[in-house]
Amino acid sequence: MNERATSPLNATFPVARLASVDELESPRFRSFMSLANALAERWSLRTFHDWSKVWEYPWLWLHGISTLPLPGLRILDIGSEISPMPWLLAGLGASVTMIECDGAHRATWDALRDLTSARIDWHIVADERLPVASASYDVVTSFSTVEHQADKERAIAEVARVLRPGGLLAMSFDICEPQLGMTFPEWNGQALSLDLFESLVWRNPLFERAQQPPAWNREDIDPFLKWHIRSAPHHTYTVGAACLVRAAS
Repeated sequence: MNERATSPLNATFPVARLASVDELESPRFRSFMSLANALAERWSLRTFHDWSKVWEYPWLWLHGISTLPLPGLRILDIGSEISPMPWLLAGLGASVTMIECDGAHRATWDALRDLTSARIDWHIVADERLPVASASYDVVTSFSTVEHQADKERAIAEVARVLRPGGLLAMSFDICEPQLGMTFPEWNGQALSLDLFESLVWRNPLFERAQQPPAWNREDIDPFLKWHIRSAPHHTYTVGAACLVRAAS
């Protein structure tokens, strides 16, 4: 990561949190989603009004991405589909590479790149391997993608491989805790548990060592579950997000 981005990273991260209805209904979160959805509508991308992205996108923006000097940064976005986020980041001056396993949206991407002249490209992949050079990105974003990746250990290792030392991982993830009455449909992949997130990511030596386990806001789980299920019958699980820094080799 360039020198301008290193200081705020080292001062702020790592941090992790579970989704909160109070946060997603707050003016700051609503304001960010109004901007993201306005861009999405203008550019024929996906809008979000009652899905968990209305918490994930603004939380990761406010607690990680927005702290960085985006112009000139190289960002890798995993699981891009037709999310407005990579296009928003490119519009703010970042150079963005999108990663997808399905090329169905290529025509949309081509048309939008021509329209916006954004510094954005993409790769279509068959598995968790990322077809980019090691230590070549300042930021990796992954918005609720890891639950759809079969080899989660390789997925996280690949993220660490492509990040420069001091680089930011900004990720959200579905969380299922069956002992709390949560379920996650098999056709949708495999959600993380809190323990799995902590072992797979939080305590991973590839990222700067956290001094304490995450201070999970468990009191927000039940209100969020009641909110989440309104958007789809299978939304009987919660969501988390985290920002971590790639450790020096």
